[in-house]
Amino acid sequence: MNSKVLHTIKTHNLLNKGDRVIVALSGGADSAVLLDVLLKLDLKVFAAHVNHNLRGEESQRDEAFVRSLCKKNGVELFVKSVDVNKLSKESGEGFEAVGRRVRYEFFEELSQSLDAFVATAHTLSDSIETALLNIARGTSLSGLCSIPYRRGRIIRPLLDVTREEIEAYAFKNSLEYVDDSTNFNPEICNRNKVRHKAVPVLKEVNKGFEQNFLRLREDLLLVNSFMTNKAQKLLTEAQIEYGFKAKAFENAEPALKSYAIKLLLENAGAGFEHRHIELIVNALKAGGSVPLMGGYTAVIKQGVLRIIKDNKSEKPSVSFEKNTEFAFNGKIYSVKELTEEEIVYKKLSTLCIGCDKISLDALFRTREQGDRFTLLKRGLTKDLRKLQNELKIPSEQRDSLLLLELNGEILWAEGVGVSKLGRYENSKGILIEIREE
Repeated sequence: MNSKVLHTIKTHNLLNKGDRVIVALSGGADSAVLLDVLLKLDLKVFAAHVNHNLRGEESQRDEAFVRSLCKKNGVELFVKSVDVNKLSKESGEGFEAVGRRVRYEFFEELSQSLDAFVATAHTLSDSIETALLNIARGTSLSGLCSIPYRRGRIIRPLLDVTREEIEAYAFKNSLEYVDDSTNFNPEICNRNKVRHKAVPVLKEVNKGFEQNFLRLREDLLLVNSFMTNKAQKLLTEAQIEYGFKAKAFENAEPALKSYAIKLLLENAGAGFEHRHIELIVNALKAGGSVPLMGGYTAVIKQGVLRIIKDNKSEKPSVSFEKNTEFAFNGKIYSVKELTEEEIVYKKLSTLCIGCDKISLDALFRTREQGDRFTLLKRGLTKDLRKLQNELKIPSEQRDSLLLLELNGEILWAEGVGVSKLGRYENSKGILIEIREE
């Protein structure tokens, strides 16, 4: 396996002899193997560990193990301990998003202070899971490429190695590591569902599935790199003082035109979906505006394409949590978990979100452009804005009503109710009650 990792490092120019590198060390098998492999190369190796304090004693066990492992190998260790759950509540972000942000902020600080790269232990298996999740959520070619080998000073030397190869290496070299118990529960998050349900089925279809994906990813990376370079050249040619000449896109091939607009939106920091790119392409000649996600708008006026950030403050959001209350816009929202025995009549069941349909990744927020709602009884999917209009919800109230979203899907909307995607079927349910503050 060492030769495979070395080949990845050389092919993608991740490290050179004598470089300084910080291993993002969780204590799991992947990061323990990464540390062992890099220590055998001519590098100056450090380690960094972030204790999120989300798993009680297990989190403290992981930190103690990492300290012991680094001491044993003579590796200087940097540890950051944070209360991710508290930060999540304060910021309104999901705890996974907060954890990721805290980790990478810490890595960036260390990278600058130590003048070192940061090596994370993402594997080929992680890359496959990410690609499948991207497909399920909706993605472009770059999303199919999955996790990049390098992003700035972040490098991923294990990206061509499977999880099975990691475990075999650890066993052969008698490496100790710790397991994160949350990784084994397929119901905790969507990644676990893909890891424990989807990937095993695909491996049953073809044992060579992982290596086939590796070859596909190599081809996709070449195509993506080529298209990105072409798109950047088009943007450079189209750029003027206050935006981009719309006419410059007209004669470009459709694929290149879409790629260039996608790159432009990414560079601007705008949130978008494939339909937004199509709308912008259609508006290039006639002009007009296309509302995007995250408070941005694409405006084509007098032959100039510009991406404008709305001056409005960011819309608030609150992370989902069972058996809690929170205040928003003069109202108190009570989130209660009910047992099957408490849901004693049919009407109440239609007001509950099934616990099997929800996870801690869910988020309360106000509506956004493009939100769609699937009706509980009829199964029809409608634009939420139009549905609120049909239900005669006053227009001045619509932007202040909350909805509960999980990975882009609406499970519940205030004034509308539970969607078909969030319907209660059996076992426990979540009831959301609202009262004036």
